[in-house]
Order: sequence, then structure tokens, then C-alpha cells
Amino acid sequence: MKDLHSMTALEAAAGIRAGDVTAVALAEAALARIAALDGRVNAFTEVTRVRALAEAAARKHETPAP
Repeated sequence: MKDLHSMTALEAAAGIRAGDVTAVALAEAALARIAALDGRVNAFTEVTRVRALAEAAARKHETPAP
């Protein structure tokens, strides 16, 4: 499996449907990537880590549409 932060939206949705990845894992990977790179690129004015993880956890039992 490729790095979670480099997955396309379609790959991520397929991974969730297959049970290979969770929304929380994808959110954590994205947040880690932001933390690692944003100091250099300044792409975000605000990162809402707690909200992102809460939203991902709330989707735990949802399956993306094909």
C-alpha cells in the first residue's frame, strides 16, 4: 500500500471500502504531513487537528459510495 498521505481521494475511498484503511488513519496521515511541511510552505492559516480527528472518528461506521 502506498503512503496514506499520497493516496488520491479515489484510492482512499477504495481503501476504506475494502477495510484496508480508516478515516482516522487518513486524517492522522494528513495532519502529520501538514505538521512536517507547513512550516516551509505556509499553506494553512489554521489546522483544526481535534476537529479533523473527531470528524474522521464520526465516520467510522460509514462506507463511501462506490
